[in-house]
Amino acid sequence: MSIYVPNSGEKEALKAVLQQQALIVGLFGTAIVPDGSTVFGTLTELTAGGVGYGYAPVPLSNDVLESTIPTAGKWTIITNAAGKAEAVYGAVALEWVFLAPDVALGQTCYGVYYTTRVLAFTAGLQPIKVGDVIYQGTTIAAEVTGVNVTSGSWYLGTAAGNLYLKRQAGVFAAGSILVGSKPTATSEIKVLTVAPIVGGTGYAVGDLFMIGTGSGGIGRVTAVTGGVVTAVELLAGGKDYTVATQATTKISGAGDNALTVAVESLYTAGPAVAVATIAADSSKVLVAVESLTTSIPITTLGQKISLQPRLSMSTG
Repeated sequence: MSIYVPNSGEKEALKAVLQQQALIVGLFGTAIVPDGSTVFGTLTELTAGGVGYGYAPVPLSNDVLESTIPTAGKWTIITNAAGKAEAVYGAVALEWVFLAPDVALGQTCYGVYYTTRVLAFTAGLQPIKVGDVIYQGTTIAAEVTGVNVTSGSWYLGTAAGNLYLKRQAGVFAAGSILVGSKPTATSEIKVLTVAPIVGGTGYAVGDLFMIGTGSGGIGRVTAVTGGVVTAVELLAGGKDYTVATQATTKISGAGDNALTVAVESLYTAGPAVAVATIAADSSKVLVAVESLTTSIPITTLGQKISLQPRLSMSTG
């Protein structure tokens, strides 16, 4: 069965992809007809990074706006003339100006690619969040734009999955990766339970509540007996908490705000995730590719290729 995604759904889906994946755009020199099996290794990127070369891939921001006015350094989500959700990057086109070393190689541009960097991890010990900066040793390595846990549990130290990255500096190697350290005295909640005796009244399974004296801690009721809470789970660990009994304030439901919870342990300074089984650097994952209708030989000093990145959905 096929489903139809309306414009509003297309915009939300496209926005979610672009916010999670900070794309890198570049040019490739392979004559291909892209299909579902095409990967980055299928392409041959134009030579970049050498002294005097004019070509280099361009990292794009993962900032997204809904507007009719394109904005420098951001994606703008619009509905295009074909009725499809479309993302347009920047206020002006990107431009590559080729220099003598580019021309000497005799390359031909056959199309445009978009990639994102994805780092697989295992043995995740403490939660990694969007916006965290991950480190290898003492060197800043990358900023996290998305987290996809595919198996295991942070609490058990077995979380495994993928991190989507931007601004990666250097190369990851086998070993531990750290997230920015947390304070040693007060920090994020790790284990939350119902405090002895006080379970409140009027609660139901699924009710949400804010937690006590820190900020940003959120819990959910998972078991009740006659409206009295007997078990809870932690949804958000927040910050600036101490190991102590904490009052709560309901977010949803008919509870009487008399529920108290016990913060039993915290995440403190030190590694936020252990990924000792990582065997390689983050990979370049091909997100989109477009072959040019007419290829462009690089033959002239000062020759230019211009591109305003555009990505659109296909159902419309």
